[in-house]
Amino acid sequence: MNNNLEYKKIYSTDYEILTRIMTSAFNEDTAINTNLKEDGPTGYNDGTLIKKLNEQEGFQSYKIIYENNIVGAYTIEIAHNDEYTLEMLFIDPTYRNEHLGTLVWKDIQQKYISAKSWTVETPDYSKRNHHFYTEKCGFTFYKENIHPNGCKSFVFKK
Repeated sequence: MNNNLEYKKIYSTDYEILTRIMTSAFNEDTAINTNLKEDGPTGYNDGTLIKKLNEQEGFQSYKIIYENNIVGAYTIEIAHNDEYTLEMLFIDPTYRNEHLGTLVWKDIQQKYISAKSWTVETPDYSKRNHHFYTEKCGFTFYKENIHPNGCKSFVFKK
């Protein structure tokens, strides 16, 4: 584990700050890659998504603490047969040049060493995410999903 990073259980008292960080991260990605100023998965900006992920049976969620500041969070789903899904990973955009995403991913892999495979899904327009997952984390493109609302996403596997 990286000495400057800590991972702690998420409590309901963390939902507000984590929602602010998640909103900032998702809106930045949306604004860079689309004509929209803000967008994200349902509940990303009102606290319901972080609450759902944190309280979902079979999910493990942790806040990411860097230099004593909460800077993001991640959620892992542990499925049968040691197949894991990275449900969510977000980091405050103000920490972009710290390479925290790569460090967090390395720590996640160490923590969940028994994982035989990993899956992650991200919007089709999120070019930085695609680069991060393929170039920094070793995932490969698996398939494209089209959701009922018409939005497209890419699924990556490792």
